[in-house]
Amino acid sequence: MFTKKIVLTVTAASVVSLISGCASVKEEKKSEASQPSKIEAPQGPITFKVASNRTKESFARVNKVIGTKYPNVTLEQMSSYKNNEKTLQDMISAGDLPDIIDEATTNTPLLLDLDFPIDLDPIIKKLNLNISNLDQQTIEGIRSYNGKLFMLPTNLTPPLVLFYNKDIFDRFGVPYPAVGNTWDDNIQLAKKLSRTDAGVNYMGMSTGTIINRMATQLSLSYVDTKSGRAAIISNDGWKKMFEKWKEIYDIPGNYPSGAKFSNGVNDFLKTKNLAMFPHFLLLAQDKLFEDAVKSGLNWGATTYPTFKEAPGVGPSGISGGFMITKMNKYPEFALQVMMTLLSDEGQIEMAKDGMVPSVNKPELRSHIYEDSAIVNQIPKDVLAAIYKMKEAKPYSRSRYDTASLNMVTKYMNEYIGGKMDLNSALRKADEEINKLIEADKK
Repeated sequence: MFTKKIVLTVTAASVVSLISGCASVKEEKKSEASQPSKIEAPQGPITFKVASNRTKESFARVNKVIGTKYPNVTLEQMSSYKNNEKTLQDMISAGDLPDIIDEATTNTPLLLDLDFPIDLDPIIKKLNLNISNLDQQTIEGIRSYNGKLFMLPTNLTPPLVLFYNKDIFDRFGVPYPAVGNTWDDNIQLAKKLSRTDAGVNYMGMSTGTIINRMATQLSLSYVDTKSGRAAIISNDGWKKMFEKWKEIYDIPGNYPSGAKFSNGVNDFLKTKNLAMFPHFLLLAQDKLFEDAVKSGLNWGATTYPTFKEAPGVGPSGISGGFMITKMNKYPEFALQVMMTLLSDEGQIEMAKDGMVPSVNKPELRSHIYEDSAIVNQIPKDVLAAIYKMKEAKPYSRSRYDTASLNMVTKYMNEYIGGKMDLNSALRKADEEINKLIEADKK
């Protein structure tokens, strides 16, 4: 994949400028006084293989930004990973391994178990890179797994919204959900909308497709990292969340027989019998959404539902970024290349693609989805409120989170389905997580 190597000399000041754009005079003098950093880099055309499930258009934006600074560098998207034809485990078996992984922080436990990503801290220290202008809550969240910075965060949690079907609201004379509505506010609306009319079962509101969004909104950890034990039954937040889901799905007609949490996209976009659907705003960029609009979906969007005790606070910890793998022959050069995405130009391109910039410059957020005709159908004041939503405080993470999520989901289903009471569901989830932890220690 790579040709001959040369030694690329980069001053600390020039590398820092990739992140900060410009530094103070004092900082420049300090950087200039540092010894230049030598990065071993390949010569000629360079290709890095990237495991990424971005759309073709989104990945092209990444290459556009990098190509401007490094015209000889190309990121090759591994199609088998993008199309979900192969998992990373499959790639290991086939010997087809990525140099870089583009992922969300919620999917990192598996990657850490596979021992794929390198610790970026030594490179950052060696090259005198300044990451202090990145969102420090996100940095803290990444480090919460094992204390190391194994991901370069290029975006924060993408905007989440509450999509709604205007025709269903109009049909039953119910006002549209307002900016700033809480879960409780929208539950009251859902009660008025969940009914059977003209043979159609209309459902008022879904909680989304996966439980971790509300869990992160409440900063709920699956494992107490201090004790190394499950943290489900000992945290009243989990009880609160289970009860809120139960309240939503206990609305008559809102969770018909055979329904699944994952049905939201289909119910909202295809059968069009779901009135409110909380999801990532990026859904509006999906072809399924485009097709739904063409086939008659009359939609609106407003702020993601919140809890009354935490107004304006949405889910967190679903930020994204790039990991350099241990298979990469040129990790230092690869990190330098990916730093380009943290320049103002890089962050603006990411914002146009719907990503919330990870660099702490409020003005960069004004570019979120600015080129999207469909997203910009949302009134400007509503979009502004959506983008101003705060992320909840990060929860303590562990390598068991992915498996724990599945266990909690299992017992949430049992509880909502009436097969188990609340305390039993929480206790069983707790017990299974502890069994997992104990088995792993043997």
